[in-house]
Amino acid sequence: MRKSFFYVLFCLACLLPQNAEAKIKQQPVYLFGFATSFVDSTAYITDIQYIDSAYVDTKTKFLIGRNLYSVQLQDFLENNEGCKHPVTSIFFGVKKEKMEKKLLAVRRRFEGDLKLKTIVCPFRAESYVEREITSSPVIAQPDKKSSKKSKKK
Repeated sequence: MRKSFFYVLFCLACLLPQNAEAKIKQQPVYLFGFATSFVDSTAYITDIQYIDSAYVDTKTKFLIGRNLYSVQLQDFLENNEGCKHPVTSIFFGVKKEKMEKKLLAVRRRFEGDLKLKTIVCPFRAESYVEREITSSPVIAQPDKKSSKKSKKK
């Protein structure tokens, strides 16, 4: 009797972690971008924008594809503002009031040190595609001929 109780309890305990998976859900977010270049004293900041179809990881609360939004800002600055090699950051949240406070905090932080320029960069929502790794990466093997030291006589 006691053995079967522990067996059932063990089976239930094994099933619990399967429900703790993170899920990707589509939800509206507010975001803005900040960029600066190490060769220039100008920093660029965008206005807060509403993205109605962004994907967010429910476990970590991270924006999926945030690097794509960063690349969009980087391309916009390189093509339209003449900024060479900008370092970009994307700030996002689900509440507009919190994002307005964050935008003010970023402005105050960099206002005295850098010339702050507000730009209008339209961010586009990117579609989320879950990819599965099907093969292992190819690792280059060193050439045996080039690794041997030549002997001079």
